[in-house]
Amino acid sequence: MVRLILASSSPRRKELLQLLRVTFETIPPIGVKEELSTYFDPEELADLSFRKARNVYERYPDAVIIGADTVVVLENTVMGKPSSKDEAFEMLVRLSEKMHYVFTSVSVLERRWNFSFIERTAVKFRRIPLTLIGEYVQTGIPLDKAGAYGIQDYGALFTESINGDYYNVMGLPIGRLWQELHTRGVI
Repeated sequence: MVRLILASSSPRRKELLQLLRVTFETIPPIGVKEELSTYFDPEELADLSFRKARNVYERYPDAVIIGADTVVVLENTVMGKPSSKDEAFEMLVRLSEKMHYVFTSVSVLERRWNFSFIERTAVKFRRIPLTLIGEYVQTGIPLDKAGAYGIQDYGALFTESINGDYYNVMGLPIGRLWQELHTRGVI
């Protein structure tokens, strides 16, 4: 039986990986800097998910390791996790009434092979009243989410349309991941 490890502490990624109905562990990477430049570079995002997976793989070389990272991109500018409630508020104001893109890079490492892919989903927000943004920010929920929102929570109220993988916006394109793992005989 294959030992499968999700290199993440994200409860959303854990929840999504459970959809595969396979046994896995979650072990977060240690000391991996998650800083990205403000101008979107897909290679930089892919490198980050690979470094996360590699960090855990070095401790568990007999396992299949999955690393992932998600960013929100508005007009080629990366919107990572906000560092404060003020920054979260500002991000959501900028996203209001605009189309933006959510990119998730996934890297999988195993002793004989490794691969990475990037999934892209377009999300259009409706006009968000400032009072609603303020209420959402005060919950603290946006502080651990790229782009300051979760589509599975209040972000559902903001979303006018989506083109692409909904689960990608949550942080793990589980359908594509299943396909890639299934093709390689992991699951």
